[in-house]
Amino acid sequence: MPTDYEPPRDTADTFARYKAHYEGERALKPEMLEHADRALKDGATVGQLATWTGLTPEVFRRRARALGVERKRPPTVGKLARPDEEPTP
Repeated sequence: MPTDYEPPRDTADTFARYKAHYEGERALKPEMLEHADRALKDGATVGQLATWTGLTPEVFRRRARALGVERKRPPTVGKLARPDEEPTP
């Protein structure tokens, strides 16, 4: 593998743009998470925060759990039973 490799100009530009955005995201993320924590405590849902930020709902579920924020609904695991059916063991 040659050590004197130079990417084509368009490739180098793409890499530079990506790096700038990545570094910007890393710089902004702590502040965004502070705001998200406050929003969770004030009643925002994990789905709303996911939509607003582009992160997954799981990121905010974990933060809410760590903050002790009360759930808005019970967790859904597996298939839900109909109200007239008893859950199977």
